[in-house]
Amino acid sequence: MTRPNMIALALAAGLMAAPLVAQTAPPAPPAPQAGAQKAYEGNKYGHGMHQGRMGMQSMSAEGRQIMRDAMRKGQDPAQRTAMQDARNAVMVIVSADKLDVNALRKAMEAERKLVDQQHARRQANMLEAFQKLSAEDRKAFVTDARAGRDRMKQRMERRSMQRTPVS
Repeated sequence: MTRPNMIALALAAGLMAAPLVAQTAPPAPPAPQAGAQKAYEGNKYGHGMHQGRMGMQSMSAEGRQIMRDAMRKGQDPAQRTAMQDARNAVMVIVSADKLDVNALRKAMEAERKLVDQQHARRQANMLEAFQKLSAEDRKAFVTDARAGRDRMKQRMERRSMQRTPVS
């Protein structure tokens, strides 16, 4: 092979390999905290874990923290497991070939008792949190909660209009 052919071959190989060598690595995924913050702030449609629904976006940072702490305080994994077990018990009874109405009634009462306990605990936590909030944060909470309720009502109405009647 002559020298000019070797140079041409080397140049061609270099040109073909250049894009492979020049490619940059993909960007690193966002840090977990950034993802959690994005979920809290909401997506491109304005929906997030607490957007509108919990009335927290217009509150001060301190007020939001008070409310987040109150909500986290109400989370009890053992209670959640007990609730799932109670609901599963209802489903087992309902799915039986022969419906045992008395057993179903008792299972539903047990589930309702757990739900009532959880609701009372959450309300106690919220009562405590509301007492710590400034008047402005309480008003912002209510205003945003009402706006969230109205948005949910509008979404539900749109969905019901989109459904076609079953014939």
